[in-house]
Amino acid sequence: MKAIVLAAGKGTRLRPLTYGVPKPLLPVKGKPIIDWVLGNIFTCKDIEEVIVAISGTTGKDFEERVLSNTHGICVDSYIKNSVYPCPISTVPTPQRETAGDLFHVIQDMNIKDGQIVVAYGDNLTKLDLSKMVDYHNRCRDKLGTVATVLLFEVPEKDVGRFGVAKLRNVDGFDLVENFVEKPGLNDAPSRLANAGYYVIELSEVLPILPKESIKVEDSVFPELAGQGRLAGCIMKLPFWMDIGTLEAYEEANKMAHEGMIIPPPITNEDE
Repeated sequence: MKAIVLAAGKGTRLRPLTYGVPKPLLPVKGKPIIDWVLGNIFTCKDIEEVIVAISGTTGKDFEERVLSNTHGICVDSYIKNSVYPCPISTVPTPQRETAGDLFHVIQDMNIKDGQIVVAYGDNLTKLDLSKMVDYHNRCRDKLGTVATVLLFEVPEKDVGRFGVAKLRNVDGFDLVENFVEKPGLNDAPSRLANAGYYVIELSEVLPILPKESIKVEDSVFPELAGQGRLAGCIMKLPFWMDIGTLEAYEEANKMAHEGMIIPPPITNEDE
């Protein structure tokens, strides 16, 4: 089973930090964000290979292109000089949002079928991925679903910041009917938001995966949900943060140093 980590974002909202350090390598209590994500992936013993989508030479001007390429080289070098439980490779991407980059990685690595776990490289959380994969398989066997998205409950005050899922229960499994984007509290069908992890059956999802610049949430998910083939795996997460702004990054480090969130125990050669 393969996992793909989408970690090619430019981190523009984290500047000036990301002028010097790519977002995936920004440390939270001494561990780069990418290692927090990989720590979750390695909780599933079925993962035999991980592919990390990194930034390629993209941008509207020369400086942006150089910076983007340098970020990719730095992440690639870090991964190549670290020790992980299974082989990890990197693929430079054109940075075409989540769907476009996912399509690019699949084409570049010539992956044609099988189960794929996809994770976003800028979400800080802790989870047991094996439980999600098990849920995906049981729902697929029972209802014929082809993808499962991880859902977590957001605080009531934050509902308006997320796309939240409307679900229907069928034979004990939750199917996503649709996502309501940034609803008012009274209009929200739930408080369950996308945690940035999903499992797909590639042979059935690839035909509808767009190669242009668009998010999976705006293309693949709505189509699968309309067909009744997108499951929602609800999981209680001890914490969840999108490390996309300076404020969020500072808060994550504050929580880590106060012992509220614990870095993953991934061992590197230098340790």
